[in-house]
Amino acid sequence: MNAIKLVTCSSLLLIAGMTSSAQAGPTSGRFDINSVDCNNLQAVNKRFRRMAERKCAENKPSYTISNRNKVASEPTPPDVYAGKDKEKFRSMIASAWKNKYPQDKVLGIRFHSDHWVRNSAYNTNATGLYKTDTSVLPVSVIVQSSSTHATIFPAYINRNNLSGAISAGVDTKKKSYVVKEMLLSNWKP
Repeated sequence: MNAIKLVTCSSLLLIAGMTSSAQAGPTSGRFDINSVDCNNLQAVNKRFRRMAERKCAENKPSYTISNRNKVASEPTPPDVYAGKDKEKFRSMIASAWKNKYPQDKVLGIRFHSDHWVRNSAYNTNATGLYKTDTSVLPVSVIVQSSSTHATIFPAYINRNNLSGAISAGVDTKKKSYVVKEMLLSNWKP
């Protein structure tokens, strides 16, 4: 009977991907998802690998770096918008970004376009014809992502030309946006 218990304990250690009794003693033959090394998923037993992959995917950013091979040559985005409302918009973006991503260390906010992009159209729905008239001012938010790199995220100042309402669009850490990386040594405040 004791031999069977020993075999069961050893198989639990193997199933969990543990290799020594220091990692999991006879009483703790469970798989610990929080101790998985996401850079070495091959070390996790196949039985638990899918669970480990899901856990690691939760911690991955949802965006994709578009300039992966050109990081060293990526310059600081230009700051070319010259409107009198520039500082007001800068503070709107900074405030909205801090509310949405409080853990981010924002290095700077750059207005890389010198003009608003306007979109005016007539559309239809079930009740009839209606007009939309909006303008967007694209902005770059530079966030420190490591001790050597910064990430450049898009953000937008949105203006409804019919009502005059202005809002900051910062929900841009998604796959559908162009996100770039740069070296911190290339950052020019």
